[in-house]
Amino acid sequence: MFTVTESVEVARGAASVFEFLTDPARRAEWDRSVVSERLLSPPPVQTGSAIRTRMSILGRDAEYDWRVTVFEPPAAMALVSTSGMMPTRLRFDIADTADGSRVTATIEGSPEGMLRLAEPIISETVRSTFSESLQRAKALLEAG
Repeated sequence: MFTVTESVEVARGAASVFEFLTDPARRAEWDRSVVSERLLSPPPVQTGSAIRTRMSILGRDAEYDWRVTVFEPPAAMALVSTSGMMPTRLRFDIADTADGSRVTATIEGSPEGMLRLAEPIISETVRSTFSESLQRAKALLEAG
């Protein structure tokens, strides 16, 4: 199992950052690994909602289904995969700061079978992709 945690400061309030980061329709705008993401259950997103994400990971297409386990605007959202390449958990924590807000994103992955051999590569790819994605989200949010 690996855990990757990345943080970024954004010059926008927690409410607008939370709304942007937790909107499935906007995920592909800021996360370069995401081809598309959509809500499978009736809107709005809430605890228990189902989300499907199509991704390109290490040059391979992948699809993940998620269940939202925590949805506490504007502070936290957590998801657990219900299908995909490997069991995965994702959490966003957002807190107001004097100059905007701080986003902390944590991904836990549990590669199984042959993927366990590639865990160091997967972990580093997740880290670099998510760091870049959070920086992109920051730029989009701050540009308005």
